Amino acid sequence: MSYMSGVMMGLAFGKGLRHILSGRPAPKATLPAFALARAIPGRRRYYAKALLGNEALAAAVEKALTRLDFVDEARANPVSGSLLIVYHVDEAAMNAVADRLANRVFTVPMDGPTPMEEAAEGLAAIGRHLHGTFCAISRHLKMVTAGLLDLPSLLSIVFAVRGIRKILLAKQLPSGPQLLWWAFSLLRGWRIA
Repeated sequence: MSYMSGVMMGLAFGKGLRHILSGRPAPKATLPAFALARAIPGRRRYYAKALLGNEALAAAVEKALTRLDFVDEARANPVSGSLLIVYHVDEAAMNAVADRLANRVFTVPMDGPTPMEEAAEGLAAIGRHLHGTFCAISRHLKMVTAGLLDLPSLLSIVFAVRGIRKILLAKQLPSGPQLLWWAFSLLRGWRIA
């Protein structure tokens, strides 16, 4: 692993850890029922909530759109909820197709949450549980140490000591400075309790 990839992994880990410890709710990705995302002449991308996790609907929409004479390509992605249409007709005709999709295909109420929504809820519950655990540990540390330490400051001390030790004793330059960076990032002023 290169130094830069280690730094990037550390950044990603640090952002995730900071997000969990900060107490802010996780950003929730929301898709509209059906909306135009980008359009250039001959090519449009839409996003549709009903496509998320629904491979059968994605295949049916692709098949129906490619049957139209003026549609060159149609790709529906059940992972991202996007629908790409490449066509060779005037914009008014394409607007009529988009209106038909919006009013007849993507307005049908879904029976329940999509598999992606269920997975996101499960992960959100795990995140809330972890956040509650970290907050409880931090409050306990603060109480036991009479306000001197909390979990972020304790972690920053651990990272700083390990980083200095790796730099001075083991001569490990990539990971030592990275641990020091984590330590100073934790001490930048945010607290969890």
